[in-house]
Amino acid sequence: MPFPCSAHAAGFRRQALPGTRHIAVWLLLLSLLAATGLSAAEGEGEDGVRSEAYYHFALGHLYHQFAQQYMRSEYVDRAADEYAAALRSDPGSLVIRIEMINLYAGANRLDKAVELAEQIIAEAPDNLEVHKLLGSIYRSYATRNRQGVNAELLGKAIEQFERVVEIDPDNAEHHADLGLLYRSAQNPEKAEKLLKRALELDATLTDAKGSLAYLLLERRKFREAIEMLEGIVEGSGADRRYLNALADAYEQTGRHRDAAKVYESIVSGGGNALQARRRLAENLFLSNQFARALRHYQELASEDGENADYPLRIALIHGERGEYEKAWASLEIARRLDPESLDVRWAAIGILEAEGRLDEAAKGTSQLLESTRKAEYTPNERRRRTALLERLGVLQRELGSSVEAARTFREIGELNPTIKPRMLVQVVETWRHARDFARAEREARESVEEFGDDRLLANVLASVLADRGKTKEAIRVIERASKGVDSGIEELLAMARIYEKGRQFDKAEERIGAADRLADSDEARIAVLFAYGSLYERSKRHDKSEARFRELLKIDPDNASALNYLGYMFADRGVHLEEAHDLIQRALDLEPDNGAYLDSLGWVYYRQDKLDLAAKYLQRSLKQYEDDPVVHTHLGDVYYKQGRVAEAKEHWSRGLKEWNRSAPADRDAEEVENLRRKLSELELSMAEDSDRKKKDTVKRR
Repeated sequence: MPFPCSAHAAGFRRQALPGTRHIAVWLLLLSLLAATGLSAAEGEGEDGVRSEAYYHFALGHLYHQFAQQYMRSEYVDRAADEYAAALRSDPGSLVIRIEMINLYAGANRLDKAVELAEQIIAEAPDNLEVHKLLGSIYRSYATRNRQGVNAELLGKAIEQFERVVEIDPDNAEHHADLGLLYRSAQNPEKAEKLLKRALELDATLTDAKGSLAYLLLERRKFREAIEMLEGIVEGSGADRRYLNALADAYEQTGRHRDAAKVYESIVSGGGNALQARRRLAENLFLSNQFARALRHYQELASEDGENADYPLRIALIHGERGEYEKAWASLEIARRLDPESLDVRWAAIGILEAEGRLDEAAKGTSQLLESTRKAEYTPNERRRRTALLERLGVLQRELGSSVEAARTFREIGELNPTIKPRMLVQVVETWRHARDFARAEREARESVEEFGDDRLLANVLASVLADRGKTKEAIRVIERASKGVDSGIEELLAMARIYEKGRQFDKAEERIGAADRLADSDEARIAVLFAYGSLYERSKRHDKSEARFRELLKIDPDNASALNYLGYMFADRGVHLEEAHDLIQRALDLEPDNGAYLDSLGWVYYRQDKLDLAAKYLQRSLKQYEDDPVVHTHLGDVYYKQGRVAEAKEHWSRGLKEWNRSAPADRDAEEVENLRRKLSELELSMAEDSDRKKKDTVKRR
């Protein structure tokens, strides 16, 4: 017969020491048990033995409580002695042995606790309670060290909970416990499987949902994580843990507008929400809600006037809004608060760049690099310097200083050899930007020869070959690089672009489909949908292209690139012009100075016969894309329709020149032929006008 006792044996929580009154009650109980035990022992034998066990167990439990309260080893020893005495009176008692296991585990006597637990398991291999208890003990000891998890003890905890799940396979909490252990053991696949099984068994386990959501975030399965967190938040209300997790998930997927809404709900909930207010302001800024972001940063700055980060952010907002005088004034406040701040100097470079003062931005970047030059760099300093050098290289490239840009990117590769292949890609891109495709190919081949197994470099070589019309070789390069290796989404989409350039649309679609099957996050799904939309547009399957872009915009309504692409596609075909205007205007609201979007809006206005507006936006676009054949062609069309024939000829001629300088694969043969035809007809018309004028002059004479 098992030992009857109300003591809790399922864990080893620290309990409060009973107050004086409760101790008195315990002592009275002990005296009664002692008297009963003596009486029973004299009269009835077995009952006397059990009474003796009661007595020693109760006394042991009291010393156990003293040990938990005062952390003194003598109480542990006294409790152990009393439990042992109780066990001698009732050697088959499971409860006594479980209490002894709890005692030893709580007193850091792991070996004794394990030894006793294993004795019970040897006697009863399917004892669920003891397997759980032993697993919990191992788990506690495995995770209590601040220096990290003890992998050996964690493995033993997993063994016990695996057995628990085997014994009781339909218990949701057991699956959840084991899933969390696998997560701690860095085995996310098993952890995810177990947590999902737990929720299949009991969908109400909010903690399991939360744990699974966090795991999905770690595994970058953002779409699933967000769906789960949204469900938790909807069901449990304003639990800050899950609100913060949801906001963070939105941030990581670029859904800054949604993140801002969540942070706003956290702030409105009251309490200490300073961090949420900061994140709210940041996400308002990142979602281009500049007026609201500015208001929040101004409020934060008024509350903490010594924090340089707030005027720095205010300066950046003014810069984004084109309010450069205010931007410089706020930046000066930040500079006074933190004279040594590299962030302030970095922001100054950004404002110069926004103003179009690229020479000054490049000079400022060079000065910042020189002033922070050292013989040795910490990892953080190396990361910052790498970012600065890369920014300088891009500026030099934009300024047409291709040799200097290539030299800068090579310097990054020497500073940080682990990213040298990526910097060699930048070198290749520099020569592509300069439209020196022969040199770009040479650089790409040399890079692949140096890093033969680097798929990124193989992709860029294939892309350059495709630029030059060497489609067959490009495909061989990319297929050789991917042979025997599972391609990821980026590689598959890169392959699709190569096939697309070679006008092998079926093979491009196959690669995008393969990427689609791997897409497990909103970010990945957006990339796949964009690739589909672009492919279908280029292969003249406009209805399918439109459907894909609309699907993308359901996931990310503020995706400026997709808004512009769909709007321009409508404008170019002369359909849905009002919607085209709205789509492109939304893209421009998000990125007001984007030259491509300005060109798109100008083209919509041309289609709507709003020629003055068309010219205005196309002229703004041309300031950024002075070498773009499409913008020159569009502006020439506007000028021709306005009767500004000489200016039309100038831009059409420049457009034809830029088409001839572009990569062979990017040349639109139909567009080039149309442009040649328009120029030919214009020149003929101008010649005929000139002849007429000469004849009229002769007649007047």
